[in-house]
Amino acid sequence: MTRAAPYLWASAITAIVAAPWLTPGFIFGTDWPGPRFFRWPAELSGSAPIEALLSLVSSLVSAELTGKLLILACLFVAASTAYFAVPFGDFVPRAAASLIYVLNPFVYGRLHYGQFFLLAAYAVLPLVALRTYRLLAAPTFLRAIWLAATVTVVGSLAVHLLLPVGLLLSSAVVAALISQRVSPRYVVRLGSRLAVASVAMLAAGSYWLIPYLAGKSYESQIIAGAGPADLAAYRAVGDPTFGLVPNLLGLYGFWAEGVHRFPPMKGFVPGWFAVLLALLALAAIGTTILLVTRNEVVRGFRWWIAALVVTAIIGLFLEVAAVVPQLAPVVGWLDSVFPPYRGMRDSGKWAAILAMVYAQLIPLGVVGIRSWLSRVATRKKLSETGGALVAAIALGLPIYYGNGLLYGMHGQIQPSNYPQGWYAADRLMVADSLHDRALFLPWHLYLRLSFVRNVNSVIATPAPTFFAIPIVASGDPEVPGIAPPNDPDQRMIATLVTTGGSADWARVLAARNIKYVLVANEIDSEQFAYLAHQPGFVRILGDDNIVLYRNELLP
Repeated sequence: MTRAAPYLWASAITAIVAAPWLTPGFIFGTDWPGPRFFRWPAELSGSAPIEALLSLVSSLVSAELTGKLLILACLFVAASTAYFAVPFGDFVPRAAASLIYVLNPFVYGRLHYGQFFLLAAYAVLPLVALRTYRLLAAPTFLRAIWLAATVTVVGSLAVHLLLPVGLLLSSAVVAALISQRVSPRYVVRLGSRLAVASVAMLAAGSYWLIPYLAGKSYESQIIAGAGPADLAAYRAVGDPTFGLVPNLLGLYGFWAEGVHRFPPMKGFVPGWFAVLLALLALAAIGTTILLVTRNEVVRGFRWWIAALVVTAIIGLFLEVAAVVPQLAPVVGWLDSVFPPYRGMRDSGKWAAILAMVYAQLIPLGVVGIRSWLSRVATRKKLSETGGALVAAIALGLPIYYGNGLLYGMHGQIQPSNYPQGWYAADRLMVADSLHDRALFLPWHLYLRLSFVRNVNSVIATPAPTFFAIPIVASGDPEVPGIAPPNDPDQRMIATLVTTGGSADWARVLAARNIKYVLVANEIDSEQFAYLAHQPGFVRILGDDNIVLYRNELLP
């Protein structure tokens, strides 16, 4: 097998999923509003480096292409890292790992919702596993630095995934110590290397950790504001037939599945639960063979298998605990003693670490079964036939189980173009050297957009990342129990919308330096027809897609 094989395989997986998205148009997801502008980060949040990188790339190519490159990179890196993270084995188990890690319900749901930063962090998780394994197998300072680097990357892309990473590290350290019989020499070597890794991670993440600890970062505000209503709104969901735990074992359970904005991937996988059981059996049988084998080299991996199993069990338990009332006190206790745990209000994110464990144990199971066949088969041809059958199962089952992602998710996500009226409105506002700010209506954070060609066309308002001037748009997710944003702009506009045509819009907006009002012809837009008769407003653009008013009270 050539050195290029892993990259060719990862490219093939990426292409079979994302090739249809390379046609002209912007990619939209519920939380990804098809940015026309990737702006330089305004604050030192965890995601500041990736935001800066996207801004730089978009200045060299285009925002449309930059968004697509991000998706391609997520898929390609996920396939590649899963391939290399398998501790041992030839092409077949490693190729199976790539398929398992990319073609699954977790990736499917997060692509629908446009959670691309989360998927970018997910793509790096297998690399964290690989660096963890190598450090614990043979502790060196260089390996400690590599581990710190990969964990830092995950934290910068999606700080929430640092909790699953911490679980994996803790489980692996304990398993490695037990396997070494808590040897004092090993404890000292490992402890010093872990200390170096910890210092390196703290130093590399200080740009966002310090603002977070001071309560001034985006992450700290989100975590501080998370409460019982958030946990209830974003908790995992069960399957109507098989219940909660089988659904979560299958990497389903994303809370958005309960909103029914997109078809569940199960619709593409008749008999999904039987396929899942077959994959789990492959892992269980094969890893059991590895655990009992007399091969000392292979037996040296037992601690890693144990660490993966423990990580999966605890991760699954914590995902279940957010849903089952009898276990809710566990989550409440974690929230109180360790406030960063509130960042896992979307409990379905625990599925990321479960997927990573599958992408390790199932390929290792394939290795174990093929090894056993080579020993017990009385004829070489029988061994080769059995090995080929196992390989076909190992590659075929993940493709079938994850086929909902193939061909651009079967057309469920399609590149879409903004209406020409939006561009015309933007040009008019940019041409005004004293443009100040603009208000975007309808006043919803999430709204169904008629020009988005996705099956799920409910998108976070795209105005702030489409228009060139500063935009005031709703930040209220309108989720029962979750309070709307409390900043002055949000309160003022919410009051105006509630008051309606009897309010003096021009005067109130002028006091906040809002010179333009954009009304997109989408849901609820007809309720703002009274703006045409508001004193101080002049309609300067209007078509079937958008209306633009200018506030004459501002120069």
